Amino acid sequence: MNRTLLIAFASMLAAAACTTVKPLPASTPAPAPAAQPAPVAKAAPAPSPEQVFQQKAQDLDANASVYFAFDRYNILADQTAAIRNHADLAIAYPNDHITIQGNCDERGSAEYNLALGQHRADAVKHALVAEGVSASRIDTVSFGKSKPRALCHAERCWKENRRADFVDAWQ
Repeated sequence: MNRTLLIAFASMLAAAACTTVKPLPASTPAPAPAAQPAPVAKAAPAPSPEQVFQQKAQDLDANASVYFAFDRYNILADQTAAIRNHADLAIAYPNDHITIQGNCDERGSAEYNLALGQHRADAVKHALVAEGVSASRIDTVSFGKSKPRALCHAERCWKENRRADFVDAWQ
């Protein structure tokens, strides 16, 4: 039986040694893999006018304050760019409603600073109206010295707190 098994095994080896694999003919190219269609990316939905407005208003907010000299509410020449930028935004987006918040530094009484903050907010409103924004779309409010941006008791902080801020809202 071992001899029969050995002869069968030798025959299989001989058969395997004699078998050759034929290469493909040179004139026939190898079949290309089937082309898969490129995945189609879903396009993001177009932003709404409100979303575009919110992004533009947010971009302006980095420089969205008008700063004032001590005990003054007249708009300085170097502060007109922020007003012009907000006027352009309001004109481009008629649903924009602006609230201007007047602020003061900590010096002076609460009553005095509330009045001064209101004068500052009103001055910025008048400048926006002069740029072509309807006065009915602008509200003003004074926070006096109750919303400081900087908290130290020195000129470098006080000048940060003497300001009018823009708050844009879509209506």
